Amino acid sequence: MNKHQKPVLTGQRFKTRKRDEKEKFEPTVFRDTLVQGLNEAGDDLEAVAKFLDSTGSRLDYRRYADTLFDILVAGSMLAPGGTRIDDGDKTKMTNHCVFSAKEEMKRNDLPETAVIGLLWTCVMNAVEWNKKEELVAEQALKHLKQYAPLLAVFSSQGQSELILLQKVQEYCYDNIHFMKAFQKIVVLFYKADVLSEEAILKWYKEAHVAKGKSVFLDQMKKFVEWLQNAEEESESEGEDS
Repeated sequence: MNKHQKPVLTGQRFKTRKRDEKEKFEPTVFRDTLVQGLNEAGDDLEAVAKFLDSTGSRLDYRRYADTLFDILVAGSMLAPGGTRIDDGDKTKMTNHCVFSAKEEMKRNDLPETAVIGLLWTCVMNAVEWNKKEELVAEQALKHLKQYAPLLAVFSSQGQSELILLQKVQEYCYDNIHFMKAFQKIVVLFYKADVLSEEAILKWYKEAHVAKGKSVFLDQMKKFVEWLQNAEEESESEGEDS
């Protein structure tokens, strides 16, 4: 080969590498898909629950958590300040939300027990949880404290409180990083008036589920003893007065 002749490669094709394109953030597309599915479910709460469960992986609830909660709480996307962006456009709104849920429950005689479990699932699925056990508890408490008033609306009855406790127990068992967070979540809900003393004591004595039973009962032992002692002191003071 002549030293001035440049080598030529034949039979090879080299693709230029494109920069990885970031997936577009499209909350309005997410809204349209979610609202359409909720509205197509009609008045069937079971169909609503199945739609939300089956669509979670496809719609990426974690990425669109803010939009998801706008829709589940207000029925549409919200502007800063809390006003509905799509007010008046029924194709972009749904009645499957907290604002109308209480009215619907009364009108259709739907119990809280049919709603509280679904609400808990939505709240927990909206977050990408830390994989480190020592950090996830703090993250969970911060998140749940924000939504405690919402959960309280749908746990005003003893039976719905017990269902919520059972859902928390099952979630903490099924998600191993939450195993040590159960007691902290229950105490948070007690302080936030989501769970009553009576519901916690009943869960402890007889209404817990099998999943992680020994672990969670052990976690709750000291707090339950504190509740029982406080109850006894209150009764004693009542007798003395």
